[in-house]
Amino acid sequence: MRKPHFLPFSVRQLAYLVGILSAAALAASCGHVPLGSLISLRNFDLETTDPERLRIAVRHPDWIRVMPGGARMVVEQKRKSDGRTVLREEVRFRESATGEDLVALGRERRRGTELRVYRVAAEDVRRFADVQALLRRQSPEERAALEGSLSVAVAGCRLPVVPPGPALVSTYLAAEETDGFVPLLRDFDLGKAMITAGAPEAGPISLCPQAGGEGAD
Repeated sequence: MRKPHFLPFSVRQLAYLVGILSAAALAASCGHVPLGSLISLRNFDLETTDPERLRIAVRHPDWIRVMPGGARMVVEQKRKSDGRTVLREEVRFRESATGEDLVALGRERRRGTELRVYRVAAEDVRRFADVQALLRRQSPEERAALEGSLSVAVAGCRLPVVPPGPALVSTYLAAEETDGFVPLLRDFDLGKAMITAGAPEAGPISLCPQAGGEGAD
C-alpha cells in the first residue's frame, strides 16, 4: 500500500509570502498568489503572529478524505553556503471545531467539495511560540547567511469512485493581522501536480486504506 500523499495548503506559495511579508527571512523561489492576497497579507509576520489565532483552510473534492492528525507546518532553514539544515521545527495542526471559522468561509463553498479549517494544536502552541522566539533572536548577519521555507500540508486519500475531471484544491490563511481568510491558491490541480511529481497517472492520489474509504470524519 502506497503512503498517503499530501494536499498542499501552500508549500512554496506560503513560504513566498513569509519571505516577503515578514522579517523571518524565510525565502522561497516562486508562487502564484493572487495580488489581492499579497496586499491583504502585507502585515502578516511569522515571528509575532498569535499562534492561537492562526488558521489554515483547504477546499477539496468531496471524494478526498483527510487523515486524522495529518495536518502540520514545517519551518526549515538551511545555510546558503553548503545547504546544511540548521533549523527544522514541525508544528501540528488539528481540525477546528469552531463554527465561526467555517462561517467565515461560507462564500467559498462549492458543490461537490468540502471545506476544512485547521488551527495550531493546543499541545503545540508553546512549540510555535518557541520557534518565533528563536527566529527573533537571529541577527541580521545570521539571517543573510540562511535560506528557508515554510510548508503546510495535510495527509489525504481518495474514495474508490472518483468522478472525471481535475482534482481542484484551494487554500486559505487567516491570522490576527488579516481580515478573515485570505486565498493563497485557487483551484490548484492537485492530480496534475502529483503526476508531475512522479505519481502514476492512473491514480495519483492514494486510495483510502479502509474498505469504505473513510479516512477521517
